[in-house]
Amino acid sequence: MASVGRNPDSAGWRVRWTNPQGQRKHKSFNDTKLGGRANAKLQAEQFAITIEADIVRGEYISPHRNKISLADFKYEVGLVKLNQKETTKNTLETIWETYIAPYPIANKQIGSIKGTHISQHIKSLRKSSGEEYSHSTIVKVIEVFRVLLEKAIEDEVIKGKNPATTRVVKDWIPKKEKTKHIYLDKFQVNAIYKQVEKTHPQYAIAIPLLAWTGLRSGEFRALEWTDIDFNKGTISVNKSFTDNASSEKALDPKTDSSNRTIQIDSITLNKLREHKEKFYQGICPYVFPNRSCNLPITGRNFKHRVLKPALEELEMDMDINLHTFRHTSVFLARQSGADVLSISKRLGHASISITADTYSALFEETDLELVQGLEKLQQEVV
Repeated sequence: MASVGRNPDSAGWRVRWTNPQGQRKHKSFNDTKLGGRANAKLQAEQFAITIEADIVRGEYISPHRNKISLADFKYEVGLVKLNQKETTKNTLETIWETYIAPYPIANKQIGSIKGTHISQHIKSLRKSSGEEYSHSTIVKVIEVFRVLLEKAIEDEVIKGKNPATTRVVKDWIPKKEKTKHIYLDKFQVNAIYKQVEKTHPQYAIAIPLLAWTGLRSGEFRALEWTDIDFNKGTISVNKSFTDNASSEKALDPKTDSSNRTIQIDSITLNKLREHKEKFYQGICPYVFPNRSCNLPITGRNFKHRVLKPALEELEMDMDINLHTFRHTSVFLARQSGADVLSISKRLGHASISITADTYSALFEETDLELVQGLEKLQQEVV
């Protein structure tokens, strides 16, 4: 049982109790800090009742342990798991460092964090331009809170429901808006390729490669010559370089399904073969190395030094970026008659539903095509 008595070491009250592990604990309530002797005694008695009730219910949490700050707890237990993909680890750490660590909530006692605090933090997050962050960014921020607070519950630092999963937090997740994709036709792709060939011939082949294979930015930059089988006409996609941080180490692909081997059309393959004859020096393994030839070119440098000047010269939409060519690959594949399953596998999507949802506008004709096929089949027996 918890006992309340005067603290012999200071002007105040002391609550003493034994925790479930049999350890003697105590907590002091200072008269001056709590507004006088009577008020300090009242708070000490209320605390004693709470401690006793928690022990009886099996919900005891050390009142000292849950005073640790969120940042200190994160440092103590870590944010990631050993068996997680490097890309996932990097994403979680980047989200913490960018959207949580610099803010007051990181220094808040973990035991005092409620859903309202997380929702207020989300509401206060703004870009330098004053704009709100996207649905996907806020979801990732909440996921970092969820992971840390779940660990706190498992370690019995806090009790009850995870504050990051409460309705008050979910209600402040921005609506997921359908992104408007830019799709280039084959003539536009070729025009950009020809322009880059004039200014940066060592990177020109990247344009048709991206447009006709659907490789992600990090995937195409991580390509090594050993990943290309010129005899079979295939590319092995087995690693990636992150776009949002400099790294000297290639990471695993985004998902398990991203680890794939895709076929290359003969025209793009021949361009790759010519590219190798012109630029491969047998020194660095990368197909698209940086100037030092020790790492691939960064996505940022490719965009600003190679792609943007070409778009400006051609007077094309300056919103075109590396991911535009991935979208374009789906557009071109649909024009060639490819079905959603084949496209999904080629892109390395985790499921066909991701492809169908992301590019729903390109598959509006699918049901019509199905009906026309059924009609044609029935006409053969009528």
